[in-house]
Amino acid sequence: MLIDTHCHIDQFSSPETVVRECEENELRVVAVTNLPSYFASAADHLRGHPLVSPALGIHPLAANEGIRELAAFKRMAAHVDFIGEIGLDYSKKGEASKGLQERVFDEILRTIATRPRFVSLHSRGAEDAVLEALRRYKIRNSVFHWFTGSIKQLEHIINEGHFVSINPAMLSTANGKKVIVNSPQKSVLIESDGPFAKIEGQAAHPKNIIAVYNALSIEWKLSFKEVVNVVTDNFNRIIEQVFCGKKLATATNPKEGQDTGVNI
Repeated sequence: MLIDTHCHIDQFSSPETVVRECEENELRVVAVTNLPSYFASAADHLRGHPLVSPALGIHPLAANEGIRELAAFKRMAAHVDFIGEIGLDYSKKGEASKGLQERVFDEILRTIATRPRFVSLHSRGAEDAVLEALRRYKIRNSVFHWFTGSIKQLEHIINEGHFVSINPAMLSTANGKKVIVNSPQKSVLIESDGPFAKIEGQAAHPKNIIAVYNALSIEWKLSFKEVVNVVTDNFNRIIEQVFCGKKLATATNPKEGQDTGVNI
């Protein structure tokens, strides 16, 4: 089973089609969201689809809307094991909302620090600030999605036990190749970041992660199956903590007794 740890399924023109294609191709997908209201809708539609897990998020570039949905995030977080997309964005796009982003991110981390979760992070231009915030709340085993920072920052992230997720768009960029070459096997996960990541001008789809598995097979000098095993083991190291020792095969099942349908 191939694993896509960061995909915005709700942002495709036909999310239902994407979910069906993921199931047909036995793709395990973490479906990140940009706001709690989006998550609530995704969780409702993904009931009965055990291979696709909705993740509760407030994207940093949606901080203006996110601050108004922060109470909803805190309420939902009590029942949620997958968190994302959250983080900080200090690029030009995020300059105007930097202070608000930091306030929202701090509240999010304070909320989710109570127990292990699968956490997918946005850190563009804010790698040091995101890592320091994780340290402050003692949050470990998080995933830095589409990492674009320096090699020194990458080393710090990996040394503290976090992961980086590689997407198909990174295979053709200098920075993406640098991340692949400098990331140890034990710290790598794979994502599509569809539909926002682009492959030859087309929106990435979860099925496109096979290109990343193939690229890692060449880089690591391993067979395709061996790469699948490495990535699955990495994913399971997080899942085992979140689900109290259960691995991928059992952690996809919904927990009993939840009325929200979001623990998938």
